Amino acid sequence: MTQPLLLDVRGLDGGYEPLQIFRKIDLQLAQGGAVGLFGPNGHGKTTFLRTLSGIIDPWDGNIFFEGVQLNRPGPRGSRRWRNFNYDAVTRRRMDAKAVARAGLIHVPQGNLLFPDMTVAETLSIAPYASSGRASASERLDYVFHLFPRVKERRTSKIRFLSGGERQMVAIGVGLMAAPKLLILDEPTLGLSPKLRGELSEAILTIRQSGVPLIVVDQDIAFLESLIDVLYLFDHGRISRRIEKADMPTHEEIMKLMFGEDHQ
Repeated sequence: MTQPLLLDVRGLDGGYEPLQIFRKIDLQLAQGGAVGLFGPNGHGKTTFLRTLSGIIDPWDGNIFFEGVQLNRPGPRGSRRWRNFNYDAVTRRRMDAKAVARAGLIHVPQGNLLFPDMTVAETLSIAPYASSGRASASERLDYVFHLFPRVKERRTSKIRFLSGGERQMVAIGVGLMAAPKLLILDEPTLGLSPKLRGELSEAILTIRQSGVPLIVVDQDIAFLESLIDVLYLFDHGRISRRIEKADMPTHEEIMKLMFGEDHQ
């Protein structure tokens, strides 16, 4: 029996005015599933994720989460007049707060945390997005169990943490919101091999606990350990959808993306 869809994205267009970054994206995620996005930097993956979570408005297309449409349907209105502030008089096409309350939780690239808040203060904010889906104390215990280093540093300000520690806190914030779907954008980017390994193991543990995931990463082996389906993202489009059973090697994917002459 086919699993019902948790997320169903149909014909999604988006970008930053006046530049369209991605177009006609179709992506489906089953209940309990996990998908990966792989592609060159600068080809629209992060902009697509920011659109899914309502940080920026979609231009056209539809986003359904647990069967509920998250965006206002239909194409966006005209923005042809350069000196007219369209956004000042037009309501948002998506409400990022409503998206988070629905359980779609996005941990963005670059752990965008408040530097002068402590770790404990930062983690205490996230449960407001959980809409009562879980006990805040139970979620905190889970985060501290998953990331003992975060527990050790709970009284420290974010600005005094290492890059790896900040990324652990950022993922901890996502988990504190009791996600029905957790989106991780390049969660191990720029980390040392040791910290990358620690964080990869923690993300695998999150996956094994049953949390559905969308993960962007440049490590095919890491993605393969997590996901059911891989989407290749190329020049703002999905160029191929690959089931885990048919997963190519990293070398084969490089040839798919860049041709035989890639270096």
